[in-house]
Amino acid sequence: MKRLLERRRRHGVPGLGLLALALALVSLLGGRARAQVLDLDLGTNVYLEPSKTSNLTVINPSVGVTGHIAGVVSIDAHYEADIVSGATESIKGGRLATVDIVSSATKFDDVRHVASGGVAITRENTNLAVSYSYGTESDYRSQAFAVTAGTNFFQKNTEIVLSYARGFDTVCTTAFAQSDAPSVRSPLDASDGCFTKDDDRAERDVSLDNFQAGWTQAWTPVLATQLVLTGALQHGFLENPYRAVVIAPAGDQALENHPDNRGRAAMALRARLYVRPIQVAFSAGARYYLDTWDMFGQNYELAAERYLFEGLRIQARGSYYTQTAALFYSDDYTGGEPVDGPNGQYWTGDRELSALHNLQYGGRLVYAKRATRDARFLGIFLGLTATAAFDVIDTSLDRFTWGGKDPDDTLGMLLSLGLKSEF
Repeated sequence: MKRLLERRRRHGVPGLGLLALALALVSLLGGRARAQVLDLDLGTNVYLEPSKTSNLTVINPSVGVTGHIAGVVSIDAHYEADIVSGATESIKGGRLATVDIVSSATKFDDVRHVASGGVAITRENTNLAVSYSYGTESDYRSQAFAVTAGTNFFQKNTEIVLSYARGFDTVCTTAFAQSDAPSVRSPLDASDGCFTKDDDRAERDVSLDNFQAGWTQAWTPVLATQLVLTGALQHGFLENPYRAVVIAPAGDQALENHPDNRGRAAMALRARLYVRPIQVAFSAGARYYLDTWDMFGQNYELAAERYLFEGLRIQARGSYYTQTAALFYSDDYTGGEPVDGPNGQYWTGDRELSALHNLQYGGRLVYAKRATRDARFLGIFLGLTATAAFDVIDTSLDRFTWGGKDPDDTLGMLLSLGLKSEF
């Protein structure tokens, strides 16, 4: 969630046209309605960071509709929003700078809208899906398309899935020229005037390429594994347009300056085992990440799930994540503490680029009930699934401070609620 707010590399698209098309096709095929299924997904996530200096609240409602036609074609439309409010520190000061963490925190609120839609074709052993998305907020625009293809074989015990996504983003900044030295570039103070002809505002492009390959294997009726390889290329304005960094002992500030290119790669391996004597499904996973900014991350997760009674299951889960800092990261760019990193052509105030580790733990309840086509719930529902989850994220920052003071917004709480119905 913190990464969502810092980079905002999300994508979405207007889906009303696809939704209308899905409903129209289902209606036109009404003579074979017994073969049609319409899914409705409703969800809400609430993320909280209770902090005295930089509290944060994010509410993320979403709605999705998927129409299944003749058991082969699926057309979906989805909408979500991020309603963000709180305060954040806008100046990353060094220990030699007189930056007050309280006075430098800036209150903000914004709403991000994302709409998306897609079409999928599923045959007996293959599937192909394409999607498009569009997102908008006061200082950011995003659009993307994605293509996914998959096949299964060996009596459907093996599945291979390949996907590619391309993003075209635009971020609002101050109207500095590309020829201006990074040390004289100024950050935004507000989103007013963004995406207009305001002389004090400019638009910077960000291009995103994402690749993924997945292999899922059912080894026995109770054991399955999954291997996922991902790669990403980012190019363009990769900074936070609002954040300044103190780069001189006298307190001189400049917009943070990141490299224009970043290559990223990750490998994830997961396994799930059902232990019949105790009727518990255990899952474990490990994920390793590295990039061209010299960051290396590791994530390990464990979970256990079982049915309390028919239709209701409970899951307990936990994960541990740790990462090294980016090559150019320093906690103080004002005088040169070599232990904190090099003072070179790049500087950042993004704590997500510092060395850190976090512990996430929580649980989930899922209730699912299915009916038959001749005996639907309330006369219309083929299935209902309700989900409630709660997680706590406790982050430890190894070498990140605000003007020498430790941040107090390192604890986050995430509540998720969902309801899926099938018609």
